[in-house]
Amino acid sequence: MLTRCLMALLLLTNVGCSSLYRADVSSLYIQNKSNRLVPIASNPKTVKNKNMAFDLKSYQWKNRLLLVFAPDENNPAYQKQMQLFQGQQADFSERDLLLVEILTEGTSRASGEAIDEADVVKVRSRFQSPEDFRVILVGKDGTQKRSDSKPVEAKVIFNEIDAMPMRQQEMQK
Repeated sequence: MLTRCLMALLLLTNVGCSSLYRADVSSLYIQNKSNRLVPIASNPKTVKNKNMAFDLKSYQWKNRLLLVFAPDENNPAYQKQMQLFQGQQADFSERDLLLVEILTEGTSRASGEAIDEADVVKVRSRFQSPEDFRVILVGKDGTQKRSDSKPVEAKVIFNEIDAMPMRQQEMQK
């Protein structure tokens, strides 16, 4: 891969320095196995950090969502909430519960994967979330079940979920 990138750089520098300075990542090329030049951005090996699309409807009837809204990762309430969730992965999984972190500044994530910024705006709009800290539980039916403006113990959320009729049916199976 390094060889291909160096080749692309050499090819670009042969075109002229002004072309190199104007080039952005999407206009850089590498040589593929067929000796054809292809844009680096179209090479699946180089597109690793692309943010995932996040659509609330795609989780309906499959997962419960726990949305944690915060100004940024340095927010004390956010940090406290993340501490309260540590070591709870098995309980999250047992309840089909996914953690979605929606940050005003910084990278928002769903189950640890970066979310596209346009989708973050949609989620904020859907839940009319303020810029400050908030935790919202969304049921499998896609509706809001609980909202907290302060960090909440994981056990409290799990008890709320376990009392839901759909969860009661799941536990009987």
